[in-house]
Amino acid sequence: MAGQRQWHVPQPRHMLQTSRHPTPVAEPITRMTTTAFSFAALVTAPRATPTDGPRLAELARMAADTGAAPVVVAAPPGVELGSARVARTRPEGTPIAAIRLGMAQLTNSVARAVLLLPHEADGATLVALLALLDGGKRSEGAMVALEGAALDRSPLLVPRDAWLELVTLGEGGMDAVAARRGVTRVSITRG
Repeated sequence: MAGQRQWHVPQPRHMLQTSRHPTPVAEPITRMTTTAFSFAALVTAPRATPTDGPRLAELARMAADTGAAPVVVAAPPGVELGSARVARTRPEGTPIAAIRLGMAQLTNSVARAVLLLPHEADGATLVALLALLDGGKRSEGAMVALEGAALDRSPLLVPRDAWLELVTLGEGGMDAVAARRGVTRVSITRG
């Protein structure tokens, strides 16, 4: 070995050691497209009719546009929703039955919250849904609703640790769940 050169290539700590050709590991940067807050969406429509199909498909698309995955629509048979994931309810069923059927579809998901969108939701716009998500990120673990909106008739972000209460106390309406959990309200400023 005398006379042979040994090459030592220093590698910074942030280089991958498992590759034949080390590549730098990206520093943890939070980007707008990062899925740091995984959530699902559930559109509930137990009393929907076939003519409500386009509105339900629009709500499902809007939820997907916010980044929700999966998106489930709980609707009765006869309501066509295209490629949306559907949990079929009884015709003229109750809202809590739609919630229970839809939530059953989400039990094995990695979602940390669910965005509930009642079919007759007041104020369900993309901006409103994004405001709910922002509120959920800021006050993790809290239910988040729009300022001044009735909880049973508006979009609502429910954290995963409240899902059991949602499906059990939900028979008394969302106000019963909110009384137990508390609600953070977010407002949407119109410019």
